[in-house]
Amino acid sequence: MKGKDFTMSNPSSLINDVDLDQIGIVVHDAVKFSQELTRLFGIGPFRIFEWPVEGVDPEATYHGEPGNYRLLLAFATLGKIQIEIVQPLEGQNIYSDFLREHGPGLHHFRLTVSDYDNAVKSMIDAGIKNIASGTGVHVGSRWAYFDTTQVLDGVIVELRRRLDEAGGQGKWVESVPPPVTH
Repeated sequence: MKGKDFTMSNPSSLINDVDLDQIGIVVHDAVKFSQELTRLFGIGPFRIFEWPVEGVDPEATYHGEPGNYRLLLAFATLGKIQIEIVQPLEGQNIYSDFLREHGPGLHHFRLTVSDYDNAVKSMIDAGIKNIASGTGVHVGSRWAYFDTTQVLDGVIVELRRRLDEAGGQGKWVESVPPPVTH
């Protein structure tokens, strides 16, 4: 397609002012997967811990109802993108659903937005179902997953409130352990 410009911009987008900052992968074994990313590509170190984290109310929901589940998470940063590896441990959740329906693989990408509440409302008003939400592992974090699988070829979108670093926002909560080198 030589000479064609495929740049797209739409001033009437549903949500504007977004930053892609995370790719989420759901796996059966987060430790093994993170070790392999380190061995194969030098990605790491990873912070590996269970969610919800001690001392933080997760305010979790699952399909609009209170959620009660546990996950093993592994986080590493590559350039400006955070890689989140998710291993469901117990309880009903969107990650276990994904593993059961699709097997392990790319689950979501996260968009950080400046006006989180309006972005969430815009998605819901557009008929895009909120399938999970809660608080994150960073001070002041709020997140919501939306079922965009029909319009984005099986990929889910997560929205997160932009954190401004004021008052410690954006820092890892104290109970999250430091990164480990494999």
